[in-house]
Amino acid sequence: MSHRFAVLLLVVLSAHVGCHRGDSSDRGVVLLRYNPGSESTEQREQGFLDTLAKEYPEIKVISSEQYAGTTPESSLDKATDVLNKYQDRVTGIFAVCEPNANGVLGALENTGLAGKVKSVVFDPSPALIKGMTDGKVHGIVLQDPVTMGYLGVKTMVAHLEGNDVKKRIVTGEYVATPTNVNEGRMKELLEPSQYHDDGEQPASVKYRIAVIPKGTTHEFWKSVHAGAARAAEEAGNVEIFWKGPLHENDAEGQINVVQEFITKKVDGLVLAPLDSQALIAPVKDAKEQGIPTVIFDSGLADETIIVSHVATDNYHGGALAARRLAEALGVSPKL
Repeated sequence: MSHRFAVLLLVVLSAHVGCHRGDSSDRGVVLLRYNPGSESTEQREQGFLDTLAKEYPEIKVISSEQYAGTTPESSLDKATDVLNKYQDRVTGIFAVCEPNANGVLGALENTGLAGKVKSVVFDPSPALIKGMTDGKVHGIVLQDPVTMGYLGVKTMVAHLEGNDVKKRIVTGEYVATPTNVNEGRMKELLEPSQYHDDGEQPASVKYRIAVIPKGTTHEFWKSVHAGAARAAEEAGNVEIFWKGPLHENDAEGQINVVQEFITKKVDGLVLAPLDSQALIAPVKDAKEQGIPTVIFDSGLADETIIVSHVATDNYHGGALAARRLAEALGVSPKL
Protein backbone atom coordinates (compact mmCIF):
# COMPACT_ATOMS: atom_id res chain seq x y z
CA MET A 1 0.00 0.00 0.00
CA SER A 2 1.46 3.36 -1.02
CA HIS A 3 1.95 6.10 1.56
CA ARG A 4 -0.40 8.38 -0.39
CA PHE A 5 -3.15 5.74 -0.48
CA ALA A 6 -2.73 5.04 3.25
CA VAL A 7 -3.13 8.71 4.09
CA LEU A 8 -6.21 8.95 1.90
CA LEU A 9 -7.74 5.88 3.54
CA LEU A 10 -7.07 7.34 7.00
CA VAL A 11 -8.82 10.58 6.05
CA VAL A 12 -11.87 8.71 4.75
CA LEU A 13 -12.09 6.54 7.87
CA SER A 14 -11.70 9.56 10.14
CA ALA A 15 -14.49 11.36 8.32
CA HIS A 16 -16.72 8.31 8.68
CA VAL A 17 -16.05 8.07 12.41
CA GLY A 18 -16.58 11.81 12.84
CA CYS A 19 -19.89 11.59 11.06
CA HIS A 20 -20.98 8.68 13.24
CA ARG A 21 -19.97 10.26 16.52
CA GLY A 22 -20.99 13.78 15.69
CA ASP A 23 -18.52 16.52 14.79
CA SER A 24 -17.96 19.16 17.45
CA SER A 25 -19.60 21.72 15.15
CA ASP A 26 -22.68 19.49 15.01
CA ARG A 27 -23.06 19.13 18.75
CA GLY A 28 -24.97 21.33 21.15
CA VAL A 29 -27.67 21.72 23.75
CA VAL A 30 -31.36 20.92 24.01
CA LEU A 31 -34.13 23.10 25.44
CA LEU A 32 -37.23 21.17 26.44
CA ARG A 33 -40.24 23.48 26.54
CA TYR A 34 -43.12 23.05 28.99
CA ASN A 35 -46.65 23.74 27.73
CA PRO A 36 -48.05 26.36 25.32
CA GLY A 37 -49.69 29.33 27.06
CA SER A 38 -47.69 29.17 30.31
CA GLU A 39 -46.22 32.67 30.52
CA SER A 40 -43.71 31.86 33.28
CA THR A 41 -42.05 29.00 31.43
CA GLU A 42 -42.20 30.83 28.11
CA GLN A 43 -40.20 33.62 29.75
CA ARG A 44 -37.63 31.11 31.06
CA GLU A 45 -37.32 29.55 27.62
CA GLN A 46 -36.80 32.92 25.95
CA GLY A 47 -34.30 34.09 28.55
CA PHE A 48 -32.30 30.90 28.04
CA LEU A 49 -32.24 31.14 24.25
CA ASP A 50 -31.51 34.89 24.14
CA THR A 51 -28.63 34.58 26.61
CA LEU A 52 -27.00 31.72 24.74
CA ALA A 53 -27.27 33.61 21.46
CA LYS A 54 -25.88 36.83 22.91
CA GLU A 55 -23.27 35.65 25.40
CA TYR A 56 -22.32 32.16 24.18
CA PRO A 57 -22.70 32.14 20.38
CA GLU A 58 -20.42 29.10 20.06
CA ILE A 59 -23.02 26.96 21.85
CA LYS A 60 -25.44 25.56 19.28
CA VAL A 61 -29.05 24.88 20.20
CA ILE A 62 -29.88 21.67 18.34
CA SER A 63 -33.46 21.30 19.60
CA SER A 64 -35.77 23.92 21.11
CA GLU A 65 -39.24 23.26 19.71
CA GLN A 66 -40.25 20.13 21.64
CA TYR A 67 -42.88 20.43 24.39
CA ALA A 68 -42.41 17.99 27.24
CA GLY A 69 -45.88 18.41 28.75
CA THR A 70 -46.99 18.93 32.33
CA THR A 71 -46.15 15.63 34.03
CA PRO A 72 -42.94 13.74 34.81
CA GLU A 73 -44.27 10.85 32.73
CA SER A 74 -44.81 12.89 29.56
CA SER A 75 -41.47 14.60 30.11
CA LEU A 76 -39.69 11.26 30.50
CA ASP A 77 -41.12 10.08 27.18
CA LYS A 78 -40.31 13.29 25.30
CA ALA A 79 -36.81 13.65 26.76
CA THR A 80 -36.06 10.01 25.93
CA ASP A 81 -37.19 10.57 22.34
CA VAL A 82 -35.00 13.67 21.99
CA LEU A 83 -31.93 12.04 23.56
CA ASN A 84 -32.31 8.96 21.36
CA LYS A 85 -32.73 11.13 18.29
CA TYR A 86 -29.62 13.24 18.85
CA GLN A 87 -27.60 10.69 20.87
CA ASP A 88 -23.97 11.79 21.22
CA ARG A 89 -24.68 15.16 19.60
CA VAL A 90 -26.22 16.33 22.89
CA THR A 91 -23.80 18.02 25.28
CA GLY A 92 -26.30 19.78 27.54
CA ILE A 93 -30.02 20.03 28.32
CA PHE A 94 -32.28 22.51 30.11
CA ALA A 95 -35.66 21.61 31.65
CA VAL A 96 -37.80 24.59 32.61
CA CYS A 97 -39.83 23.31 35.60
CA GLU A 98 -39.98 20.59 38.25
CA PRO A 99 -42.07 17.92 36.45
CA ASN A 100 -40.04 18.34 33.27
CA ALA A 101 -36.80 18.21 35.22
CA ASN A 102 -37.75 14.97 36.97
CA GLY A 103 -38.61 13.43 33.61
CA VAL A 104 -35.35 14.60 32.05
CA LEU A 105 -33.32 13.12 34.91
CA GLY A 106 -35.06 9.78 34.39
CA ALA A 107 -34.41 9.93 30.65
CA LEU A 108 -30.72 10.69 31.18
CA GLU A 109 -30.45 7.73 33.53
CA ASN A 110 -32.35 5.38 31.21
CA THR A 111 -30.23 6.29 28.18
CA GLY A 112 -26.94 6.05 30.06
CA LEU A 113 -26.23 9.75 29.54
CA ALA A 114 -26.59 10.92 33.16
CA GLY A 115 -23.42 12.79 34.10
CA LYS A 116 -22.18 12.77 30.50
CA VAL A 117 -24.74 15.29 29.29
CA LYS A 118 -24.70 18.42 31.44
CA SER A 119 -28.15 19.20 32.79
CA VAL A 120 -29.58 22.37 34.32
CA VAL A 121 -33.14 22.43 35.62
CA PHE A 122 -35.69 24.82 37.12
CA ASP A 123 -37.14 24.10 40.58
CA PRO A 124 -35.99 21.43 43.04
CA SER A 125 -37.28 18.03 44.14
CA PRO A 126 -35.67 15.35 46.34
CA ALA A 127 -34.70 13.37 43.22
CA LEU A 128 -33.09 16.41 41.59
CA ILE A 129 -31.18 17.34 44.74
CA LYS A 130 -29.84 13.79 44.94
CA GLY A 131 -29.07 13.99 41.23
CA MET A 132 -26.86 16.99 41.86
CA THR A 133 -25.06 15.17 44.67
CA ASP A 134 -24.54 12.23 42.30
CA GLY A 135 -23.14 14.40 39.50
CA LYS A 136 -26.17 13.92 37.24
CA VAL A 137 -27.61 17.43 37.64
CA HIS A 138 -25.26 20.39 37.27
CA GLY A 139 -27.44 23.28 38.37
CA ILE A 140 -30.91 24.01 39.74
CA VAL A 141 -32.45 27.45 39.23
CA LEU A 142 -34.44 28.24 42.35
CA GLN A 143 -37.47 30.38 43.03
CA ASP A 144 -38.90 31.31 46.42
CA PRO A 145 -42.39 29.76 46.40
CA VAL A 146 -43.03 30.34 50.11
CA THR A 147 -42.39 34.08 49.72
CA MET A 148 -44.45 34.10 46.53
CA GLY A 149 -47.50 32.69 48.29
CA TYR A 150 -46.93 34.91 51.31
CA LEU A 151 -46.64 38.13 49.29
CA GLY A 152 -49.54 37.16 47.05
CA VAL A 153 -51.91 37.08 50.02
CA LYS A 154 -50.26 40.05 51.81
CA THR A 155 -50.62 42.16 48.67
CA MET A 156 -54.29 41.25 48.29
CA VAL A 157 -54.98 42.11 51.95
CA ALA A 158 -53.17 45.45 51.58
CA HIS A 159 -55.28 46.26 48.52
CA LEU A 160 -58.51 45.30 50.29
CA GLU A 161 -57.47 47.58 53.16
CA GLY A 162 -57.26 50.46 50.71
CA ASN A 163 -53.46 50.69 50.56
CA ASP A 164 -51.43 51.28 47.42
CA VAL A 165 -49.54 48.22 46.20
CA LYS A 166 -46.81 47.72 43.63
CA LYS A 167 -47.94 46.54 40.21
CA ARG A 168 -44.99 44.13 39.96
CA ILE A 169 -43.32 42.37 42.89
CA VAL A 170 -40.28 40.20 42.12
CA THR A 171 -39.52 37.40 44.56
CA GLY A 172 -35.98 36.52 43.42
CA GLU A 173 -34.14 33.79 41.54
CA TYR A 174 -31.00 31.86 42.47
CA VAL A 175 -28.79 29.04 41.19
CA ALA A 176 -27.80 26.04 43.28
CA THR A 177 -24.68 24.18 42.16
CA PRO A 178 -22.70 21.27 43.54
CA THR A 179 -20.37 23.77 45.22
CA ASN A 180 -22.97 25.87 47.06
CA VAL A 181 -25.66 23.27 47.70
CA ASN A 182 -24.99 23.17 51.44
CA GLU A 183 -25.02 26.93 52.02
CA GLY A 184 -27.78 28.16 54.33
CA ARG A 185 -29.89 30.14 51.86
CA MET A 186 -29.53 27.49 49.16
CA LYS A 187 -30.56 24.70 51.51
CA GLU A 188 -33.61 26.73 52.50
CA LEU A 189 -34.66 27.21 48.87
CA LEU A 190 -33.82 23.64 47.85
CA GLU A 191 -36.07 22.30 50.59
CA PRO A 192 -38.72 25.01 51.15
CA SER A 193 -41.48 24.63 53.72
CA GLN A 194 -44.63 22.84 52.63
CA TYR A 195 -48.17 23.28 53.79
CA HIS A 196 -49.48 21.17 56.66
CA ASP A 197 -53.07 21.70 57.78
CA ASP A 198 -53.18 22.41 61.52
CA GLY A 199 -56.96 22.79 61.47
CA GLU A 200 -56.90 26.31 62.92
CA GLN A 201 -59.31 28.94 61.62
CA PRO A 202 -59.47 32.67 62.43
CA ALA A 203 -61.88 33.57 65.25
CA SER A 204 -63.45 36.25 63.09
CA VAL A 205 -63.16 36.62 59.32
CA LYS A 206 -62.90 39.98 57.59
CA TYR A 207 -61.63 38.79 54.20
CA ARG A 208 -62.21 35.56 52.32
CA ILE A 209 -59.48 35.03 49.75
CA ALA A 210 -59.30 32.23 47.17
CA VAL A 211 -55.76 31.12 46.28
CA ILE A 212 -55.77 29.24 42.97
CA PRO A 213 -52.56 27.50 41.82
CA LYS A 214 -51.90 26.03 38.37
CA GLY A 215 -52.06 22.54 39.86
CA THR A 216 -51.98 20.80 43.20
CA THR A 217 -49.64 17.83 42.82
CA HIS A 218 -46.14 19.31 42.51
CA GLU A 219 -43.84 20.25 45.38
CA PHE A 220 -43.74 23.89 44.28
CA TRP A 221 -47.45 24.49 44.93
CA LYS A 222 -47.30 22.94 48.39
CA SER A 223 -44.67 25.53 49.29
CA VAL A 224 -46.75 28.36 47.82
CA HIS A 225 -49.63 27.10 49.98
CA ALA A 226 -47.40 27.27 53.07
CA GLY A 227 -46.57 30.92 52.37
CA ALA A 228 -50.18 31.86 51.70
CA ALA A 229 -51.29 30.20 54.94
CA ARG A 230 -48.60 32.04 56.91
CA ALA A 231 -49.76 35.39 55.54
CA ALA A 232 -53.36 34.61 56.50
CA GLU A 233 -52.30 33.54 59.98
CA GLU A 234 -50.36 36.76 60.50
CA ALA A 235 -53.34 38.83 59.39
CA GLY A 236 -55.54 37.04 61.92
CA ASN A 237 -58.79 37.83 60.13
CA VAL A 238 -58.28 36.21 56.73
CA GLU A 239 -59.71 32.89 55.60
CA ILE A 240 -57.90 31.15 52.75
CA PHE A 241 -59.61 28.87 50.24
CA TRP A 242 -56.97 26.81 48.41
CA LYS A 243 -58.19 25.10 45.26
CA GLY A 244 -56.81 24.43 41.80
CA PRO A 245 -56.95 21.85 39.04
CA LEU A 246 -55.14 18.59 39.68
CA HIS A 247 -52.99 18.85 36.56
CA GLU A 248 -51.31 21.86 34.99
CA ASN A 249 -52.75 21.30 31.51
CA ASP A 250 -56.36 21.80 32.61
CA ALA A 251 -57.06 25.44 31.76
CA GLU A 252 -60.80 24.77 31.60
CA GLY A 253 -60.67 23.27 35.08
CA GLN A 254 -58.91 26.37 36.42
CA ILE A 255 -61.45 28.64 34.76
CA ASN A 256 -64.20 26.66 36.47
CA VAL A 257 -62.48 27.15 39.83
CA VAL A 258 -62.28 30.91 39.28
CA GLN A 259 -65.95 31.02 38.31
CA GLU A 260 -66.86 28.97 41.39
CA PHE A 261 -65.23 31.53 43.68
CA ILE A 262 -66.87 34.41 41.82
CA THR A 263 -70.21 32.74 42.51
CA LYS A 264 -69.24 32.38 46.18
CA LYS A 265 -68.45 36.12 46.22
CA VAL A 266 -65.03 35.86 47.85
CA ASP A 267 -63.30 39.16 48.60
CA GLY A 268 -60.30 38.51 46.37
CA LEU A 269 -58.57 36.06 44.06
CA VAL A 270 -54.86 35.18 44.21
CA LEU A 271 -54.33 33.31 40.97
CA ALA A 272 -51.49 31.61 39.11
CA PRO A 273 -52.85 31.74 35.53
CA LEU A 274 -52.38 28.42 33.80
CA ASP A 275 -52.83 30.05 30.40
CA SER A 276 -52.00 33.72 29.82
CA GLN A 277 -54.85 34.17 27.32
CA ALA A 278 -57.55 31.79 28.53
CA LEU A 279 -57.72 33.27 32.05
CA ILE A 280 -58.28 36.84 30.89
CA ALA A 281 -62.06 36.50 30.55
CA PRO A 282 -62.72 35.02 34.03
CA VAL A 283 -60.42 37.56 35.70
CA LYS A 284 -62.21 40.36 33.86
CA ASP A 285 -65.54 38.88 34.96
CA ALA A 286 -64.32 38.86 38.58
CA LYS A 287 -63.28 42.51 38.34
CA GLU A 288 -66.65 43.52 36.91
CA GLN A 289 -68.29 41.85 39.91
CA GLY A 290 -66.09 43.72 42.37
CA ILE A 291 -63.61 40.92 43.07
CA PRO A 292 -59.96 42.00 42.56
CA THR A 293 -57.21 39.62 41.43
CA VAL A 294 -53.55 39.39 42.35
CA ILE A 295 -51.71 37.02 40.05
CA PHE A 296 -48.62 35.08 41.03
CA ASP A 297 -46.04 32.80 39.41
CA SER A 298 -47.21 33.43 35.85
CA GLY A 299 -48.55 36.42 33.94
CA LEU A 300 -51.67 37.36 32.01
CA ALA A 301 -51.56 38.76 28.50
CA ASP A 302 -53.69 41.66 29.80
CA GLU A 303 -52.44 42.89 33.17
CA THR A 304 -54.51 46.07 33.18
CA ILE A 305 -57.27 44.09 34.88
CA ILE A 306 -55.22 42.93 37.88
CA VAL A 307 -54.06 44.52 41.11
CA SER A 308 -50.52 43.16 41.13
CA HIS A 309 -48.24 40.46 39.73
CA VAL A 310 -46.10 38.63 42.31
CA ALA A 311 -43.54 36.32 40.73
CA THR A 312 -40.01 35.32 39.91
CA ASP A 313 -38.29 37.26 37.12
CA ASN A 314 -38.57 34.20 34.91
CA TYR A 315 -36.68 35.69 31.98
CA HIS A 316 -33.72 36.32 34.27
CA GLY A 317 -34.09 32.80 35.65
CA GLY A 318 -33.74 31.46 32.11
CA ALA A 319 -30.65 33.61 31.60
CA LEU A 320 -29.13 32.20 34.80
CA ALA A 321 -29.80 28.69 33.51
CA ALA A 322 -27.99 29.46 30.25
CA ARG A 323 -24.97 30.84 32.09
CA ARG A 324 -24.80 27.88 34.46
CA LEU A 325 -25.08 25.37 31.61
CA ALA A 326 -22.33 27.18 29.69
CA GLU A 327 -20.16 27.12 32.81
CA ALA A 328 -20.75 23.38 33.22
CA LEU A 329 -19.76 22.90 29.57
CA GLY A 330 -16.59 24.90 30.11
CA VAL A 331 -17.61 27.69 27.72
CA SER A 332 -16.69 31.28 28.59
CA PRO A 333 -18.96 34.21 27.71
CA LYS A 334 -18.22 36.26 24.63
CA LEU A 335 -16.37 39.41 25.59
